[in-house]
Amino acid sequence: MLHPGRYLSEQIKARGRTQKQFADIIGKKVSEVNELINGKRNITILWDMTLALVFDDPEKKRLNLQNDYDYYITKTTIDPKKLEGIQKRKHQVLKQDTFTQF
Repeated sequence: MLHPGRYLSEQIKARGRTQKQFADIIGKKVSEVNELINGKRNITILWDMTLALVFDDPEKKRLNLQNDYDYYITKTTIDPKKLEGIQKRKHQVLKQDTFTQF
């Protein structure tokens, strides 16, 4: 799965712009645009709103892509034992709660 910033590079090129020209249009530093394109910076609400305005896209489009990306990365990198530990503790607490109700 690609970081949502990667798609930005394609959109900028499709409009015949350079990163510098694009950065000037949106009032950002070239380094910020480059970091976003290279996945070193995430899509924030402000970035989403800005990009939606520039590309005539619906708001939350890129924010949703960022959330999907973050979920995928977390899901594929989290240690399953950590989740198992949480599940065990949850069941222990539920058992304790059941006995205290009698």
